[in-house]
Amino acid sequence: MSAESLPADSLPADSLPAHSLPAASLPAAPRPAGAPDSLQPRFPFPHAPRGWFCLGLSADLAPGQLVSRAFVGEEVVLWRGEDGVAALTTAWCPHIGAHLGRGGAVVGGRLRCPFHHFEFDAAGACVHTPYGHEPPRAARARTWPVAERNGLIFAWHGPAGEPPGFELPTLPTEGFTGPETWTWTLRTHPQEISENSVDIGHFSVVHRYSDVAERAPLVVDGAVLRIAYGFRRAVEIGGMKLGHIRTDFTGEVHGLGYSSVNSVVNEVGIRSLHLVLPTPVQPGFTELRICLWTRVEDRLKGPAAPLMALPASLRDPLISWFAFQGYRHDVAQDIEIWENKAYLHPPALARGDGPLGRYRSWCRQFYEGMGAAG
Repeated sequence: MSAESLPADSLPADSLPAHSLPAASLPAAPRPAGAPDSLQPRFPFPHAPRGWFCLGLSADLAPGQLVSRAFVGEEVVLWRGEDGVAALTTAWCPHIGAHLGRGGAVVGGRLRCPFHHFEFDAAGACVHTPYGHEPPRAARARTWPVAERNGLIFAWHGPAGEPPGFELPTLPTEGFTGPETWTWTLRTHPQEISENSVDIGHFSVVHRYSDVAERAPLVVDGAVLRIAYGFRRAVEIGGMKLGHIRTDFTGEVHGLGYSSVNSVVNEVGIRSLHLVLPTPVQPGFTELRICLWTRVEDRLKGPAAPLMALPASLRDPLISWFAFQGYRHDVAQDIEIWENKAYLHPPALARGDGPLGRYRSWCRQFYEGMGAAG
């Protein structure tokens, strides 16, 4: 099942939720001591870090299709050639400036401009004009590297135009049901969203988990950060409380646009794979997509045991749907905080917060000129 939100520019402004409106139309809130005096900027670093960021589902971009959207503060065109290869190109034709996504078309493996029918390949080179002459070398469109993993499309953003500095993993989803997906557009920054993965203190306060404990210390390996926790959480279905179950998870953060979690609930017999994918779309706004795959281990136990009576073709999608409702609910609990908090530096950290300081030092490598702090 999938529930993708429409691009903001496809809806009238008065139909959008508040968090989808331009920042200028949002009322200012009181700032805490040490916070910036105005909403812009709320963060002392660029809105678009270096890294891979999700653009959508592979299944939503058919061969020969193109989609206009915002990415890292720019208008872009995401398109797939007839050969099945996805590409990302600036929206503006380098010939005279027509918008390639408004009336443009995909022809074979090329993106064709609607104004003069100049055609560009996936690398941005103009390879054809209708004039019968060699295309001008200066007519080169900006492009971004694109990769597809687990049915999702990602683009690499290098602030200085540098090539990809690390690769994204492919999750081992064979035998799993999914993915279930959901998307929000939020007034926040990708770094703030990823920071929740190391913020131990908020688990019990915001999400009401209990017995939160670190299973393995934070490990930094270049552009990858790894951490593992365990906790107990309440289980409730249809308003009926079924007690508490323990969840153990191992998280990996690959840059600031890709976080994965391998979650195991041994008391029920379910394993799940989660993705948290924040993408900077324009200054001050981030598109957050979540994905979930689930798998029944040997057999269901505890409160889920009665479901073993159902055929797997009915049981597994049902479990996947219920698991995703809980996942989406937990992520939604953070939204109001993300949209209204300011980045304080240095923070007044307390024992029990988790390794936020190490996380923030690790983040520095993803901004031009900052480097990784020790």
